[in-house]
Amino acid sequence: MRLWPHGYHMLVCSLPALPARFDDPGPLPISPERLQDRLRLLAPGDAEEMGRFLDVLVWSRTYAERDDAAVVRRYGELLRRIRRPLVREVAETAVDARMVLTALRRRRRGLGPPEIGVGRWTENIQRHFAEPDFGLGRIFPRLAELHRLLEASNLAAFHRALLGATWDHLRWRAGEHVFSFEAVVLYVARWELMRTWREQDADRGRAVFESLVTEALGEHADLRS
Repeated sequence: MRLWPHGYHMLVCSLPALPARFDDPGPLPISPERLQDRLRLLAPGDAEEMGRFLDVLVWSRTYAERDDAAVVRRYGELLRRIRRPLVREVAETAVDARMVLTALRRRRRGLGPPEIGVGRWTENIQRHFAEPDFGLGRIFPRLAELHRLLEASNLAAFHRALLGATWDHLRWRAGEHVFSFEAVVLYVARWELMRTWREQDADRGRAVFESLVTEALGEHADLRS
């Protein structure tokens, strides 16, 4: 049954509550199959928008293009397909976190700022590259903490803090949207973050996380090294 003219009360109420923390030790509140089934309640246009949103999330993990200019071009194409401002903001949040990770990693390796990049804060990172928080402290209060953890090679704590900062932002935004398509998008974004955390076997430790970063960012000189 679909009640699109009245919002998404039934859909939102059918989604089990997410825990307070992304790294809650319990199982995912809802399986991928059940979540996909719930999303079939979306109106056709919203279902298409959800697909475009998920395309950005999937792409941001891999950057399949083999040169920096192609990465930037593809990102622009994906973002332009998204029509709703909140959906675009959430998609940009995932890419912004990846860009911050890239910049921190470059600085730790003694490299200069990225000459080209994606996301909203590339120019700010370039201008304030020598500052621990890239001059973004008011926007990302935990950047200085991330810098310290990476410099100390505490990669497990670094990864947890990076995902935690993203989770906190998404949770804050979710408090502003109830029984709407935007509420569903923010739920899916947080669920995806929880799944990302769980798919990384904590027992494999530092070596696996280093491999994850290399595979996700690649070795392009600007965006991903």
